[in-house]
Amino acid sequence: MLKRFILLILFIIALAWHAIPLHAQVITNIAITDDAGRKVFIRIPVKRVVTLAPSNTDIVSALGMTSTIVGASNTDDNPLPIDVKRVGFINPSVEEIVSLNPQLVVGIYGENMICNRLERLHIPCLILSPDTVDGVMHDIKLAGRIFSTNAAASVIVNQMKQQIDWIDSKLSRCKTTPLVYFEIDASDPSRPFSAGNGSLIDTLITMAHAKNIAHNTINQWPQLSTEFIISKNPDIVILADGLNINALKRRPGWSEIKAIREKRVYHVNQNIVSRPGPNIIKGFLDIAKIIHPKVFK
Repeated sequence: MLKRFILLILFIIALAWHAIPLHAQVITNIAITDDAGRKVFIRIPVKRVVTLAPSNTDIVSALGMTSTIVGASNTDDNPLPIDVKRVGFINPSVEEIVSLNPQLVVGIYGENMICNRLERLHIPCLILSPDTVDGVMHDIKLAGRIFSTNAAASVIVNQMKQQIDWIDSKLSRCKTTPLVYFEIDASDPSRPFSAGNGSLIDTLITMAHAKNIAHNTINQWPQLSTEFIISKNPDIVILADGLNINALKRRPGWSEIKAIREKRVYHVNQNIVSRPGPNIIKGFLDIAKIIHPKVFK
């Protein structure tokens, strides 16, 4: 009798389970600790997401989930569907984000206040803003969990690791560690912005067997004085602001800097070397080739 009763209960449970729509069966909640150390609870898989920075969009798109993006920043240059809403940048419109009914919002450092406001409205907000290549790969895997694309995330990360190994194998032949000055913006030529300690650019320069003259600065994007840069006498200058060597020569005292005298002044695409997404390996290779051109011939 007891055995029949147990079988009847199991049969009822099975019927109830099959009566639940399939899309409802696979929904679950996960807890994610983001790059700001915040614990975020997310219902997965995510079908509607707002990305507040191009680097976030890069990751979502690389996982093949562009169709889930319903909102993006004004600065996003990724190929997105025409109906994707632009919600601003740095200080995006919370009202516009809420109107898109997202399951998740993904931001970067500096957008914690926006995230806090959204979470008070019961919209999960995740900060993905890694400052190392390992951190980028970690966040890609994290996104793979969120979008239920673990296999795609693993493929991307494995390809990145293979590319890093190949670049490292070339750099292992290097016999010098040049001093590098990286310029981001020189709206004020006497105090140009550079990439300091904790920035992804600083990490790439170090990985490329070189020393960043701004490595010991307090913040990520310091303004360096002319006196400081001249005193460091860098071997290589890398520009992300579109200027050329002649513009540098016109600055008082700069013509005596070794990199300028030896014409070792180069240009990079700032988006490639500073966006923490899958394309960061291209940025690593670009910087490594500039610093050690001979080993990549």
